Amino acid sequence: MTKKIETQDVIFIIEDNILFCSYKQHLEIDITTAKRIIKDRVTFTDGEYYPILIDFSNMKSVTKEARDYLNSAEGGLSGLLGGAFLSKNVVASLFINLYLKVNHPAIPARFFTDKTEAIDWLKRIRIEKPQPA
Repeated sequence: MTKKIETQDVIFIIEDNILFCSYKQHLEIDITTAKRIIKDRVTFTDGEYYPILIDFSNMKSVTKEARDYLNSAEGGLSGLLGGAFLSKNVVASLFINLYLKVNHPAIPARFFTDKTEAIDWLKRIRIEKPQPA
């Protein structure tokens, strides 16, 4: 079963127990946008925990304040089992790799350029890490 919603900023899809998130074209993420995205995600997932595949291809920019919020347990990491970042955009790739090296997310996180590899990795995360009670 597939569940989908399109919000002001992203498209969320749940398929095969993986949450897919695609940013809309030229999205600029500030703290207000980040909070709205997370609120929309939490509402959409209805309290369930998922591994997430985030396609950064369309993202234009993100502020430091928004990055900090998205990397916090109270914010962006709530309700997630692991995160795969996907992009074939060179600038986004540099940003994501730097983010992972500097911020050390509290959940398993990796960068991918291949969607199939990202999904395979997320399926292993789902199997290896039980859902919180």
